[in-house]
Amino acid sequence: MDSAQQDWIAIFGISIIKRLVSDLGASLANEFPELLDIKNLAGASTGYVHVYKAPRLIKATHLSINVAPGARYFNIHIVPEAHYNVPRYSLEGMVTANSSQVSMDMYPDIDTCMEIRPFLAQMQGVSAVYDEAKKSAIDFRPSRFPHMRAFSSPFFLNVFKATSEQLPQLDTIANRYFDEWLKIFQAGATVDAVAAANRQRRRTHMSDTVIEFDPDRQLIVQVYGEPTTAAIEQAVMYW
Repeated sequence: MDSAQQDWIAIFGISIIKRLVSDLGASLANEFPELLDIKNLAGASTGYVHVYKAPRLIKATHLSINVAPGARYFNIHIVPEAHYNVPRYSLEGMVTANSSQVSMDMYPDIDTCMEIRPFLAQMQGVSAVYDEAKKSAIDFRPSRFPHMRAFSSPFFLNVFKATSEQLPQLDTIANRYFDEWLKIFQAGATVDAVAAANRQRRRTHMSDTVIEFDPDRQLIVQVYGEPTTAAIEQAVMYW
């Protein structure tokens, strides 16, 4: 593995965290301090969860774990307050020297999708980035998991076998998604209190479902134990 590959494994996705701070004024929050240094059951430090707060966000989270030498799992999730008519930005994957899986999306609330014409108008810029990405040489595929396909937006991008040479291009696409997300966020459209409360309940139900159907959860429990696994889920999955 050359130094360029090592660099991309270490920093992929960090550009979004930097923009979270610079563009939204986010700062680290004093939440889940036990996850600032995640240790496996053998006592080895493997990574961290950082929780950020910013105006109009419930929170943003950045999970980064080195699951094996030369392999890093990361998850970045930006969650607006429920009364803002703004999707949730997500970038996650497993980055390795030989074959990386990376996905990104703008997870919408279902009531937004039900108003399909305003939703498509809101997502017009995202759609253009999606269409351009799909025409590239990167082989984007749907998720293998039906529950994840059910919750994703029409603009979900996922690649199973990304090469290290493709990581810079994927980073660019992720930043272009963030550009479009930021425009939607800055527009600041809102819904009423009843709709926001219903959204919040649906978001919790979605998190419960993803955890229940996660085929790899028991493997994580075997490495980290139930308390640490549950704390990671609470930090990155519940808003």
